Amino acid sequence: MTVALTLAVVTMLSVALGKVGNYLINVERARIVSQVSALAAVYGGEPMVREVAQLNNALMCGYREPTAQQQSFAVCVDVEGSQSQAHAVDTWSNSVPTLEP
Repeated sequence: MTVALTLAVVTMLSVALGKVGNYLINVERARIVSQVSALAAVYGGEPMVREVAQLNNALMCGYREPTAQQQSFAVCVDVEGSQSQAHAVDTWSNSVPTLEP
C-alpha cells in the first residue's frame, strides 16, 4: 500500500513538474521569438515578422509600425499560449546632423 501511494505521488509530481517546465520553456521561446521578430520588422516589415514567427512555430498576434508618437516597431508573438511583446528601433534611417550644409 505504501509503495503504491509513493508511486502515485511521485507520478503526480513528475507530471506537474513537466507541465511547469513546458510552460517556462514556452515563455522563454515567446520572448526570444518576439525579439527576433521585432528586429525582422525593422528590415522586412510585417511579412518578415510573419515569416520569422512561422519558422519558429509561433503566431504573430500583433504588429505596429513606427508613428510620430511611438518611434519603434512593436511585435507580439504567441508560442503555444504564451505571448510576448518586443520593440525595435531603426536607428540607421535616422538622419545624422553634419557640419556640411
